[in-house]
Amino acid sequence: MDVASYQSTTVNYSGAKFAFVKLTEGTGYVNPKASAQIKSAKAHGLMVMGYFYANHSASVTQAREEAKYAVAKATALGIPVGSYLADDFEQGSGNSVNGGIDANTDAILAAMTVIKEAGYKPLIYSGAYVLRNRISISRVTKSFGTCLWVASYKVSGRQDYADFNYFPSMDGVAIWQFADNYKGYSVDGNIAVVDLEISSHSSKDKSTNKGLESLSLHPVVKWNIGAVAVVANSKGAYVYTSSKLDKRESDKLKPCTSVWQVFGFENGAVKVGKDQYFDSRAVYVKANPIAYNDQKHGVAKIVMPHTHALDAPKADAGKVYGLELNSEVEIQGRVGRFLKIKELYHGKQVYVTGNRAYIVL
Repeated sequence: MDVASYQSTTVNYSGAKFAFVKLTEGTGYVNPKASAQIKSAKAHGLMVMGYFYANHSASVTQAREEAKYAVAKATALGIPVGSYLADDFEQGSGNSVNGGIDANTDAILAAMTVIKEAGYKPLIYSGAYVLRNRISISRVTKSFGTCLWVASYKVSGRQDYADFNYFPSMDGVAIWQFADNYKGYSVDGNIAVVDLEISSHSSKDKSTNKGLESLSLHPVVKWNIGAVAVVANSKGAYVYTSSKLDKRESDKLKPCTSVWQVFGFENGAVKVGKDQYFDSRAVYVKANPIAYNDQKHGVAKIVMPHTHALDAPKADAGKVYGLELNSEVEIQGRVGRFLKIKELYHGKQVYVTGNRAYIVL
């Protein structure tokens, strides 16, 4: 979720695992509900992050000042150092995206540098069009890696889940804002496509991070599995026989030990089999963009012995070289069930069979 002054001070939404709270705008505005929203999000077990609404446009000097102001308020209001802080760069309310691409990018990089130097992890938020046409994504990701928080909606209005057929593919996406009205709550819905972790910088930060350990799990799945649910609740989770969650099927499952394929969502519950459901508050759903987008990049782990890189995406392709069991390879997309491997062999693209190299989520 991401919340601002026009949302409730209670930050507790079905299925939510993390929350962005608007902190500042320019160098003179502070969200009057920010302190209460941050406290509420923490009390409900959410990973808490912040953002500031940019007024800096293409000004490097102003960008630095706004970032410093946001960092100071983030620390004072309780955003843990080591968490994420985003520069919300969009058209309107004192900000213009219509400067030159290089000038816009210079300003954004200046703000992100201030954020990083203060011990937070910088993100840049905007719509897909602005990121593609008003900012140099390659410059941003070269400096800060996977750091894009991109808004792109299948429809305007209520959406209960992220449909990855509409994923805005571009390099560097960390978080996708897929809905402007998640489940009818009148809040934006976001899904992380990378693992989100708070880096501990002190013993205090470590206690804050204790309940977030499950967010750093890296299950592996076949290329055609769209999403999995990981038991994330520190108290464990039950499997229920209906989406009403009124009858338990299982004993309590321990956290961080169970990974289930997701088949859909019903009434806010996560469907993981025929007449099998989890309470969405007890699991962490991890999506596999490669299942929906054959151009998506990722990492895969070799899960079967005697696996080879192949010279073509077909069953009778020639073997080029061996791949070690449990080794990891970068995937640059796929052709059907064959995954493209980054490494080239004498200038030729090579592949691995999808059932031998599972995608790391």
